[in-house]
Amino acid sequence: MGRILIVDDEPQACQILSRLIRHLGHETAWKTAGADALEYIGETPVDLLILDVMMPGMDGMEVLRRLRADPRTQALPVVMFSAVADRNFIDEAIRKGANDYWVKASFDFTQLKDRIEYLVPPPDEGA
Repeated sequence: MGRILIVDDEPQACQILSRLIRHLGHETAWKTAGADALEYIGETPVDLLILDVMMPGMDGMEVLRRLRADPRTQALPVVMFSAVADRNFIDEAIRKGANDYWVKASFDFTQLKDRIEYLVPPPDEGA
């Protein structure tokens, strides 16, 4: 399965999401700061990044901008996972390179498996 990095300044949110994703068979790691996430991604291959928008210091949009500007990470699937539910903001995140946007307050965790499998398909059986 895939390695998924969760970035949120709320450790409890990271822990809960990490547990749910590990239950689906994926490896997880989490960071509570954008700069730490970029450092981790520079050292460790990641198949999917789940990224909070509103964080102190480097926010999620800046992390996304840096990832898309770097040829090594520009194709990394990134899901913005935020309390910000403004349609214009969501559209802007997608225009700037987010592959998906999940609103925390309305996110249904029963959708988690399907959405992650879309972004991190299982390896080919014959490979």
